[in-house]
Amino acid sequence: MQNSNNTSFFYNTKIINIKSELLFREAEDDFFYFNHINLAEKKLKNAINLTPLHFKSIMLLANIYFIKGYTKKALNLYIQANNISKNNYTVLASIANCYSNLEENNNALKFCNKALDLLKNENFNLFSQLIEIKIQALINLKKYKQAFSTYMNAKNTLDIFSIKMINSLNYDKMKKHNKLYYSYLHIV
Repeated sequence: MQNSNNTSFFYNTKIINIKSELLFREAEDDFFYFNHINLAEKKLKNAINLTPLHFKSIMLLANIYFIKGYTKKALNLYIQANNISKNNYTVLASIANCYSNLEENNNALKFCNKALDLLKNENFNLFSQLIEIKIQALINLKKYKQAFSTYMNAKNTLDIFSIKMINSLNYDKMKKHNKLYYSYLHIV
């Protein structure tokens, strides 16, 4: 017979209320197929209330908040998802994207590096987006040499579209600062 007074057992196990899963699937359909974002948001909130550690619901709700422009709410949910599923490169990339959007460049860079360490070119689209976020954060932090180095290292891996996107982001600025650094000239 199990001791029912041990509530930590019930909290730590990954028991999912079936209603949470149904609400998630309905919300997924509402969001992706019917473009009913607010209805999907409501269903996901209900799913999370029923099962607070329902990872899929938390991630989709965070994505909806991000799309709606509620970056801080999305960030809080992504951090919650990260606590549930450690070392998930998608979650870490989402956190980096939120920090980048909030212009918290040090945090964006930190989570970008964590996600890139785990990713290892498995997901090419996510890899190119993370490289863009990393380069932009380095430029914002005025670490032009590191930004240029990151660009040059990733250039062989990236496709033409991603390279053009990064070039439009401030490639000239990185290149000028890199040349200035190696010329040992100083602007007075």
